Amino acid sequence: MPALVLVGLGAFLITIALALVFFVVPAQKKTPLDINTTTVTETTQGAVLVGAALAGNSPTELNSTRPECSEGDAAGDEDTDAPGDGAAGDDEVVETQDGAEADDADVQFPVTCFIDNDIPLYSQRRVQAVEPSDAEVITFQAAQSLLREDKTGSDGVEGLVNASIDRVTVDRVSAEPIDEAVSTLQLVATGAEDSAPTGFVRNGLQYKFPFDTEQRDYDYFDASTFTTNPISFVGETTVGGIDAYEFRQELGPIDMWSSIRDHFASITDGYDPAVEAVLASYRREGMTAGQWGLEGDPEREVDMRRYYTNTRTVYVNPETGQVINGNENIYQFFAEDQDEAEAFFNDAAGMEEEKAEPTRTAVRFESGWNEETKEITQSAAQETADTLNTFGRILPAVLGVLGVLALLGGILLGARSGAGGRTTRGTRDTRGVRGDGGAGPATRA
Repeated sequence: MPALVLVGLGAFLITIALALVFFVVPAQKKTPLDINTTTVTETTQGAVLVGAALAGNSPTELNSTRPECSEGDAAGDEDTDAPGDGAAGDDEVVETQDGAEADDADVQFPVTCFIDNDIPLYSQRRVQAVEPSDAEVITFQAAQSLLREDKTGSDGVEGLVNASIDRVTVDRVSAEPIDEAVSTLQLVATGAEDSAPTGFVRNGLQYKFPFDTEQRDYDYFDASTFTTNPISFVGETTVGGIDAYEFRQELGPIDMWSSIRDHFASITDGYDPAVEAVLASYRREGMTAGQWGLEGDPEREVDMRRYYTNTRTVYVNPETGQVINGNENIYQFFAEDQDEAEAFFNDAAGMEEEKAEPTRTAVRFESGWNEETKEITQSAAQETADTLNTFGRILPAVLGVLGVLALLGGILLGARSGAGGRTTRGTRDTRGVRGDGGAGPATRA
């Protein structure tokens, strides 16, 4: 009886160990349905073209005292009726060299008057699970914004540079978007209406990598340009003591106006006013080369489009697929065409000059997650990894070893018990035969 108990216990323990490895752990390797995380970057010095100031032809507050940003200087008249600080009010007029009066609309300020440089910028993103989500898929909703710390009001709106609300439904294991037109991306630009969130089919990872991430390149979706591009595996490392794979993606220059226009053209018939309003911030027509600081005839009229570059680095825990750290080097600027954009961006000396004295920069922001975000995210990742390690390796190994020992013990105990029983019965039979054999002849004698 003890042998049967040990054999049964061993078989049970081995079965549980196998079930953990092949059924329980795979069931756990699904993105939780209660995702609700917030990532915030460090505040760093950057630059922003203030769209409202450009649209209103009114130099920003930070640039208002610069000579080239005063109405008199821009109109070419040194003897102006503007105030002594060089900044005229909205209703004031300036006198041109021929004696004619010109209001603010006739003054051609250089674009640098609308670019705030060396200002504190930070980004924040909240990702949460929303419907539709079920046993197989999960829908991420990510609200992301770029903010100015020096302009933040009580409601945070004053410091808003740009924002987006992104929704994508992905497989809970592979993290790949499903092949249905359910993804939406709503853009919010300062001074423009929201873009209509029309559903579309999306390709590429974004907010999470697959469980058991591999050491290879993956497709990655960029929400700023609506494009999918490879993100490359760089190598193994550790982040906060957690195993991680480093991935890096270098983008651009990408023509934002064209990429966003092509995206909406592929999913809708024509543009609604909201889409047109957003597109307007990515293309500037009717201004002169001199206003943009371009070479050649300063009076030449130019058509400028916004170009996007980004060096994105993410650190992924390979077992869980969770992103545990990240940083981006975003630079957006205006150029006449693709060739001119690439030549400008690849001119190292010119880029340093532009950084110090921007003439065509739209956004310059380089930062990574702040310490609090990293600590919270890495703690959660470690907890998930520990759970998977416990149920996927440690517990199955312990149960497996105990099961094998119990099974072997039961078999050995059973074998010994069987051998002992057979020996006892054999001895009794032999003695009986000998007794009978010996009595017969004696009786007959």
